[in-house]
Amino acid sequence: MPSPYSYDLRIRALKMIDEGIPITQISKLLKISRDTLHRWKNRRDHTGDVKARFGYQTGYNHKISDMKEFQKFIDQNPGKTHQQLADLYPVEMSAKTMGVWIKKLGYTDLATFF
Repeated sequence: MPSPYSYDLRIRALKMIDEGIPITQISKLLKISRDTLHRWKNRRDHTGDVKARFGYQTGYNHKISDMKEFQKFIDQNPGKTHQQLADLYPVEMSAKTMGVWIKKLGYTDLATFF
């Protein structure tokens, strides 16, 4: 994800809007899309500020948090299918996800059906 525009640039663009300069002209001058300028203006009108949002990107939460514990679980349940292992594992996951994590451990492919 690209980094947000600086706060100073946002303030400068909004001052230009307040001075009556057309948004199209500001867009060309500062090389910022018109939609972005409209969003900044609306955000300022609603919240009173135009700071960039942060903290909303949570990233991907992996199903397996402790690989050693997972490897121990796999070693304790030999000969079971991916679906059986997925059903037994305390965290809910699909058989496909179970197979992907088993492969990450370096084990050969276990049976997926009888």
